[in-house]
Amino acid sequence: MSVFIEGDRTLFVSKGAIERFKKDVKEVSSTDLIDNSKYLKEGYCFNFVKKDNDIIANIISTKNVVNLEEKRRQLREKLNMIKRSRSGEAFKHLESLKRTVPDKIYKSYSHLMKNYGLPNIPAPDEVINNIDKYRTQIASVMGITTQVCNIGGASNAIKHYFNALGQFLGIEPIDMSTSMSQLQNQTRERLTHDSDTEDEDEPPELIETKE
Repeated sequence: MSVFIEGDRTLFVSKGAIERFKKDVKEVSSTDLIDNSKYLKEGYCFNFVKKDNDIIANIISTKNVVNLEEKRRQLREKLNMIKRSRSGEAFKHLESLKRTVPDKIYKSYSHLMKNYGLPNIPAPDEVINNIDKYRTQIASVMGITTQVCNIGGASNAIKHYFNALGQFLGIEPIDMSTSMSQLQNQTRERLTHDSDTEDEDEPPELIETKE
């Protein structure tokens, strides 16, 4: 077996670590047992590729690994959501909604479920039958100007659906930035008031006079 190293060799902790690394790779039963920190500087790791009887060790940044794993996780999550949304029960529910809710709401909800299948998104019939339960959630989502989730494309679909619900139910959006600003101002005023009250409660300082 031969071990080939791809990448910047100056990222090894020492010159001796290179030969030690090659020797250890040949002896371990699995490259998963290799401890990157014994050979590479902080922030880097090996990505192993086996080709015939050879092993190619690519030196990569751990940030790339984290990003790759996150993308894989998001893809798995999206595929699972789509799979759930295409189940017979979900399809029947969507078909029943087509006859009972406004067309705009149905289309936005159907698009959201068929393309992303996101969990914890209330169905339109559930919302319409229990408006008070979802009023704050709808108003908050309508007032958010940033993304509401990290799955590409789903954020706009969620906003579109909640906006359709809010417009139909007559719910006004909550300006989240203004709400935070008001909260900060209220906290500041409360602290100022408490400070003024403490000063008023202190007894006046006595001034001695000489006759």
